Amino acid sequence: MSARPAHVAREDDRRAQLKVVRRRARHLIKREKPRKVAPVFIAGTICAVAVVFGVLLEQVVLAQSAFKMERLKQRIAVEEAEREELMLEAAMLDSPARIERFAKDVLGMVPPERIEYVVADIRLGRMAPQAASRLLAQSIIPPAATERAAVSAAGTP
Repeated sequence: MSARPAHVAREDDRRAQLKVVRRRARHLIKREKPRKVAPVFIAGTICAVAVVFGVLLEQVVLAQSAFKMERLKQRIAVEEAEREELMLEAAMLDSPARIERFAKDVLGMVPPERIEYVVADIRLGRMAPQAASRLLAQSIIPPAATERAAVSAAGTP
C-alpha cells in the first residue's frame, strides 16, 4: 500500500464518481444573463444630471430675462413721462401768444403801421393766357402780374 495522504485519497474518490455528460441541445442549458448594471447605471445618472442641469440653466436664463424686461419697462415708463413733458413744453413754445410776446419783448419788434405789397413786373412774352393761369394756380407768380401778362399776351398794353 502506498502512503498517500488522506485528503488526496478523498479527492481521487470524488473524481471517480464524476461522469462527463454531453449536451444534446443548447437551449436546454440555462445560463444567467451577465449583469452589466454599472454602465447602464452610469449612463442613466449622466442623463438625469444633464436633464437637471438643462432645466436649471433654463430657469436661470428665464429669470435673467424677466429682470431685464422689468428694467426695460421701468425705462420705458421714465422715457414716456419725459416725452409727455417735452410735448407739453413744445406745445407751450409753439403758442402764437408766446411767439408774439417773444418778438415784442426780446427782439423788439412792433406791429406794422401799414402793409404794402410789392408786385414784380414779369414779362411772360408770348405766353398764352392758359399758361399764365396755370402759373397762378401753382402760386409761382403773384395774381397782379398774371393779369398783366394775360393782357400783354392778348396784345393790349
